[in-house]
Amino acid sequence: MLERKFFHSKLQFFVLFMGMTMLFGCVKSGYNESVVYNNNFKSGSSEKLTGAILYKNNGDTYLGRYNNGGFTLNLDNLPAHKAIQIIVEPHMHDTWDGNNNFGGIDGPDIWEVTLDGNRIIHSTFSNSPCNALYCLYQSYPADYVGIINNPPRTGAFGDMPSICSGGNDFRTSVYKIEKTIQHTGSKATISLRDYLVQTNVPDPKCDESWSLGGLVVKVINTP
Repeated sequence: MLERKFFHSKLQFFVLFMGMTMLFGCVKSGYNESVVYNNNFKSGSSEKLTGAILYKNNGDTYLGRYNNGGFTLNLDNLPAHKAIQIIVEPHMHDTWDGNNNFGGIDGPDIWEVTLDGNRIIHSTFSNSPCNALYCLYQSYPADYVGIINNPPRTGAFGDMPSICSGGNDFRTSVYKIEKTIQHTGSKATISLRDYLVQTNVPDPKCDESWSLGGLVVKVINTP
């Protein structure tokens, strides 16, 4: 009798286990993601990029530096998908002024990402020190629509030394930004560029610029 009850309990557990496995298997079935572009630029490769600039800093290779410029990634023959994910690591160098617009002389300092001509990021960034007397705010992580005042470096995960003119006050802010957008086409055009304003300096690129430490693109298929 005890053996029969034990066997019956094991059978119930097995049936329950298989049912849960099939249930969760069905939920997950059909989901997949595929990396279609992955470049940290360490090898110096600029394949599939238009407008690429490569430079070295402390022995590492980056894409950049840009000031009032940028580059485009062209992808084709993409596998079937319902969404595309873009992961970027922008480095904002030196004296980015965020939302500030000093009579069209200095700012706002905007950085933008587009997918197939549609804006998916359009934000200001600031490297300003921030205290009771002086603080230049940024819109990121919000888009620059109206004035959204977030503290300088909001969303940054680290910083590095300035490249040219920032000194210890204005350093390099490092971000990791991920965006997932509905997308089904077999081709994708991804552009990254800036709209930096600083008409009061002899060398704008030395005043502020940006570079990229990595770019990953995935296509995602969901049930």
